[in-house]
Amino acid sequence: MHMHGLIPAQVLCFRHVGCGQVHQGGGLEHEILVPGVELLESMRSVGYSFQAAIADLVDNSISADARRVEITGDPIDSSFLTVLDDGVGMSPDEARTALQLAGSARTTTRAGSDLGRFGLGLKTASLSQARRLTVLTRKNGETTALQWDIDHVLTTGQWSLSILGESEYAALPRADAFLTRNAGTLVVWQELDYMLGAAARPDVVMAERLQDLRGHLSLTFHRFLDDGTRNPLVISVNGIDVPALDPFLSRNPRTQESYREPLTIEGQRIEFQAYTLPHASALSKKERERWDLGAGMRERQGFYIYRNRRLISYGHWFGLSRREELSKQSRVMVDIPNTVDHLWQLDIKKSRAEPPQAFRTHFRRVMDQVIGKSKRVHTFRGRRATGDTVARMWEKVTERDGYRYQINADHPLVSALQETLTDAQRRQLGRLLADLGQTFPTADLYVEAAKGQTNSAPAVTTTEVLEQLSALHRSGGFGSFSPAQVASVLRATEPFDRVEDLDGLIKQVWSANA
Repeated sequence: MHMHGLIPAQVLCFRHVGCGQVHQGGGLEHEILVPGVELLESMRSVGYSFQAAIADLVDNSISADARRVEITGDPIDSSFLTVLDDGVGMSPDEARTALQLAGSARTTTRAGSDLGRFGLGLKTASLSQARRLTVLTRKNGETTALQWDIDHVLTTGQWSLSILGESEYAALPRADAFLTRNAGTLVVWQELDYMLGAAARPDVVMAERLQDLRGHLSLTFHRFLDDGTRNPLVISVNGIDVPALDPFLSRNPRTQESYREPLTIEGQRIEFQAYTLPHASALSKKERERWDLGAGMRERQGFYIYRNRRLISYGHWFGLSRREELSKQSRVMVDIPNTVDHLWQLDIKKSRAEPPQAFRTHFRRVMDQVIGKSKRVHTFRGRRATGDTVARMWEKVTERDGYRYQINADHPLVSALQETLTDAQRRQLGRLLADLGQTFPTADLYVEAAKGQTNSAPAVTTTEVLEQLSALHRSGGFGSFSPAQVASVLRATEPFDRVEDLDGLIKQVWSANA
C-alpha cells in the first residue's frame, strides 16, 4: 500500500489540479508547482557525514525520552544499519508527519529540551546514507511501519511511501528486538550506497565507520552519557556501550575551571564556563592516549558550543584568535538554548554554529582570560612543584614507587619540530622521546656524580641558537607575540636561559622573517 507523504499537506491538497494550474486568491494569482520526484535524489547531497546523520537520529531518540539507543550495523554482509530506542514511540499520524518533508518543524516555541531543528533530520539524514528508509514505531500498543524507497519513488514518479503489513515489518532487521517492547522506534537503513560507496570490502568499511562513530558519539553526547544521575543515556554500537568523552577533564584535580557565567542578550540567556587543561605531565596514561589530548590537543582548543547539552561545534575561536601552541590547554563550554537557533546560524546538520555579533565582545573577554591561564601552564608550570621557573628539556616525574626523568614533550623546541612533521612522523617522534626517557642512564649518572665528575657538555653556539630561534618562528607557536614577549618566555626556557644577548638574537630572527 502506498500513500503521499513527503510533500507538505498544503501542497498535496492541490495535487488533483495538476502542475501549472492557476488559482486566484487575495487579488493575486497563484500557481501550484509540485516538485518533481527527482528532488528526493537531490536532497541526499546536503553534506551530511555518516557520523552527523546517526547523531541526528540519536537526537530524535533523546527527544522521545529514550534512555537506551542501540545502533547495529550488519557486520557480515553490510546490508543494513539500524537504530533502535526505548522512547515513547509515535502514533500513526505522528509517524506520517515525521516522514513528511519538514513535517515536524515548529512555528511555535518548541520544548526547551527538543534537539530538533528544521524537521528534516530523520528523512534527510537517513536518505543521505541509504536509498531505503523504514520506520517501525509503537505507541500506546499501536504499531506503525512506513517506508521510503528512492527507487520506488523514481520508478513510479509519485511522492508515495509504503505502508508495511505485519508480515513485512516482522522481517526487518532487529524487528524481533523491537516487537518485544511496549513502545519505541526502530529506524532501518538499507541499500547503503552513500554510506559504503563502491567499496570492494564493504564489511571492512562498515567496521571502520562504526569505530569512528563511537568516538563521535562519545564526545557529541557526553553530557547525556554521563549526566550525574543513576539512569544516564546509554548508546551502544554493535553491542558495545559508548563511554562519555569529557573534553574538559572536569574530574582531573589539576584542571582549572571558572564559575559558570550567565549572559543575556536579546532576552536570551547563554552560559560560559572556561577550562584550562592540565599540563601533559599531569595527565594519566589513559588520558594521554586520547585522540583529543595527545598530539591533537592544539587542534581541539577553543569554544565548545552546546545546544541543550548536545555538542554542536568545537575546536575554533571563531576567528577571534589563532590556535597556538601556548593556548592549547584552553577550552570554553558555551551553553545555548534552542530558542536562539536563528541568531547562531545553526545549519540543518546541527554540526556548525556561528555566534552573532552581539556575543563576540563577550567571547573575546572569556577567551583572553582562559588563554592567559593556558600560557601560564607552560611558562610557569615548574614553579608550583619545585620552585624552578625554567622550562627544562628534561623533567622529573615523581611516581608512587619512585621517580623517573623524561624529555619535556611540550618544550617549545620539541613543539617546533612536531609542526614540521606528518602525523605518522609525530607518532614516531613521540615513541623515540618515550624510549629516550625510559633509557635515561640514572645509575651511571649517580656513579659519575659520586666520583665528583662534572658535566662537560659544550656551550651552545650563537649559530645553533639562531637556528633554534628560526625553527621556533617557522612553527608559529608564538603567534602574534612581539620579540619582547618571546624573550620573556624563552628566558625561562632551557637552553635559552643561559644565552647572552637573547633579546638581540630574537629581534634579529623575527626581523629577518617579518
